[in-house]
Amino acid sequence: MRLFLAVLLLGACGSSPTPPESRRVPAAPKQHEPARPVRPQEDVPLGFDRGLWHLDGTLTLPARREGERMPVVVIVHGSGPMSRDGLMRGQIGLGFGFELPVYQRLAAALAGHGYAVYRYDKRTCGSFNDCAETDHSAVPYDLLETEFATGEYVGDAEAALDVVARHPQIDPERMFLVGHSEGGQLVPVLLVDRPEVRAAIMLAPPFHTMSVLLEQQSERVRWAFSIAGQSERGEAEARQLIRAAEALKRVERGTHLGEPILGQPPGIWASWIELATKAPEAAKGLDRPLLVLGGSYDYNVAPSEIEGWARLLEGSTRARHRIRVLDCVTHALNCISQPDPRRITAADIGRDLSPVLIDEMVGFLDAQAFDGRAPRRKGADR
Repeated sequence: MRLFLAVLLLGACGSSPTPPESRRVPAAPKQHEPARPVRPQEDVPLGFDRGLWHLDGTLTLPARREGERMPVVVIVHGSGPMSRDGLMRGQIGLGFGFELPVYQRLAAALAGHGYAVYRYDKRTCGSFNDCAETDHSAVPYDLLETEFATGEYVGDAEAALDVVARHPQIDPERMFLVGHSEGGQLVPVLLVDRPEVRAAIMLAPPFHTMSVLLEQQSERVRWAFSIAGQSERGEAEARQLIRAAEALKRVERGTHLGEPILGQPPGIWASWIELATKAPEAAKGLDRPLLVLGGSYDYNVAPSEIEGWARLLEGSTRARHRIRVLDCVTHALNCISQPDPRRITAADIGRDLSPVLIDEMVGFLDAQAFDGRAPRRKGADR
């Protein structure tokens, strides 16, 4: 609990007389300051325009006293047509059997600890596709490479920072980024561009480019279908990922002939590769801290990717970074309690975000947001 102390300042009386016309009548001393009314946690709509797109979003405001300005976290999406809620049904090689609104739960959890959280619909999620992963789109093919390039996602995140910084209940000097998956990989580049952001959290961020990740995922798919008794399907899907990885290597070398890769124009992949290549060098030079978290049960971004960030950032003299692989955590940030993946049942799959992950995030944010003052905690009586 944060204590608010009312201090009575007593002015000294001078010896020289005060002219009657300027003499002030002292106010009666106040016994205590009345408590400002507490406003409950709430979700408020907040969108912004950028280029051809209007992106709708939600600003979750924590319980707060009237007029109080809050620190804010802006969430940067993972790959695919992600809504502001971040619905995930599983990960590579493992379906959960239910939908987990990852970003909505993340916003609620952080708001419970005193942080405003802004999340918005990714430009790939709209009425033109009902936010669905499909092989077709109402967006003309020749616009996909420009409008859905990864560099545009960076610009959208910067526009999101701008819109929340102008909100009257947000403290623009205490802004943070939380990037998930692809969004996590973009965080170091965003921090270089936006020096006003105090610190950032990278959740399940790839360290290598997607050509390496697709090779890793192909092995995971082959294994997952094998233990499910569907080896032939596993081999077929693994081969598809391997072919895509080989095509992406050609994109990296500049020798790809231009055909789509996994249904997407090669320019989209080239934009992601460019930023993924810049991210490690950007992270290494940062003067603000990063928290990098991955999960031991993440099939999309293997723990070895988090270890790559650890090797890169180990011993940094410019900022104090923290990197951890959390036991049992998946790519959807929930926990699977069964340590043997061959024996997982529906009851073993957590239906909410890992409490350990939330504790790590809150501890990191508190250390950066309150400058050594007592951190905010749950409850309205801060």
